Amino acid sequence: MPVDVSDGLTATVWSATFVPAKSPIPGYGENGYSVAWVDTDGGRLQVLVSGPRPAPGTTGRIIRTSLSDKTVLLFHAEPA
Repeated sequence: MPVDVSDGLTATVWSATFVPAKSPIPGYGENGYSVAWVDTDGGRLQVLVSGPRPAPGTTGRIIRTSLSDKTVLLFHAEPA
């Protein structure tokens, strides 16, 4: 069942990985990018990461944003 995602949804990283290749989204991840699987109240999502690869247990927010001509979900970690 799809998770209802609204801007600012609280999430906790379950796992994350760095992809050492150019992102298929122009203007994002020219030298590699991170993907995270995050747990929300509504379920688990796979999202792109804003900033460095987060460790499991990192909390933050899911933000819907436009990159090039695509709308994507980005995980923004809370400041340490």
